[in-house]
Amino acid sequence: MSPPEKPPAPLRPSPAPPKPDAWLTTDEAAGHLGLTPKTLANMRSLGTGPSFHKIGSKVWYLGEDLLTYRRRRRYIASGVRDDR
Repeated sequence: MSPPEKPPAPLRPSPAPPKPDAWLTTDEAAGHLGLTPKTLANMRSLGTGPSFHKIGSKVWYLGEDLLTYRRRRRYIASGVRDDR
């Protein structure tokens, strides 16, 4: 019998949105989006996440790109995007 698994910590978006000109790491960007860093990395590899910049082996997210991504993911009803 295996030991019971510990439930993951609840994910919540950061209370304050990122500054548009701020550069964030994957961990910081994931926190602002309410995701785990692994989920954000998977989205990056699939091309479904926010825009990112890669300098050498480091991945960076611009605050404005995260804000734009969040706005584009806004829905007013199931399946109906709010294109404001």
